[in-house]
Amino acid sequence: MKLTKEIISKGKKAIKVQIEGIKKLEKSLNTDFYKAVELLLSLKGKLIVSGVGKSGHIANKIAATFTSTGIVSIFLHPVEASHGDLGIIEKKDIIILISNSGEASELNDIINYCKKNGIKIVCITSGNNSSLSKNSDIKIIIPKHKESDPLGIAPTTSSTLALIAGDALCSTILSYRNFDRQLFKNFHPGGKIGKNLKTLKEIMNTDIPLVPQKSKVLEAVIIMTKKKYGCAIIVDSKKNIKGVVTDGDLRRSIKPDLLNDDVSNIMRNNPILVNSNTLVSSAINIMNKNAITSLIISENKKAIGIVNLKDCLDDE
Repeated sequence: MKLTKEIISKGKKAIKVQIEGIKKLEKSLNTDFYKAVELLLSLKGKLIVSGVGKSGHIANKIAATFTSTGIVSIFLHPVEASHGDLGIIEKKDIIILISNSGEASELNDIINYCKKNGIKIVCITSGNNSSLSKNSDIKIIIPKHKESDPLGIAPTTSSTLALIAGDALCSTILSYRNFDRQLFKNFHPGGKIGKNLKTLKEIMNTDIPLVPQKSKVLEAVIIMTKKKYGCAIIVDSKKNIKGVVTDGDLRRSIKPDLLNDDVSNIMRNNPILVNSNTLVSSAINIMNKNAITSLIISENKKAIGIVNLKDCLDDE
């Protein structure tokens, strides 16, 4: 038990060190961050992100994040750049270079190429007076921090802060672009993110179990059996939704000659309705919360579709 507590304590200490670094980064954002966002909002070509070692891994992730949100971005390995891949960089592009010290010699060829061709460089570095910082058009300086490993030398806090700075750039830029959930889903058609962003419009069934309000219960039972959604939507002469009858309502209303009764006598008023832009994940929550298995999609008081819990779960 003592060893367990000691290990957990060490883990918390490492996390605390990084949290302190993040707080310093938050306080350090200044007009250089504003200038970087303004520059990236004017991007006409590609965003190219580069770094070496752990900074390279961070650069790769930042490039992937920008790409997934609709900004054409690639990771350029600095060694490959020195062996022919500098040709990837075009005059309309913007470069983000990442180096904790700001003295990674592997970045020199990219820097020289950009300076010769008037290509803007944004750097993310801890080295305020480093060669990278001095040769960048805009610099985002990572504040002084401690690495979270016991020796204080492994790239831990520094790589986390570089990643967060890149993510902050991306998040801020998105808030000024016309980018919504649907566009995000378009770039994530596979995987859980894309599925969670699907709307009911994409999966709803438009073959709806509608029953006129003046019908008998027997007619509702026939429609319910045919449509297999376990419910019937009761509508007036203008197709406006007036109520709903479910399998459960039928069981609770059982009596002699029930089938000849008016369906309006057993329907439930004010059924739960959602619009077609409701997320599938939200629909599941609504059905679970209200202990129902089908959900009516409506527009202007009229039913335009229906889904059941199985439809939604199969799409998760």
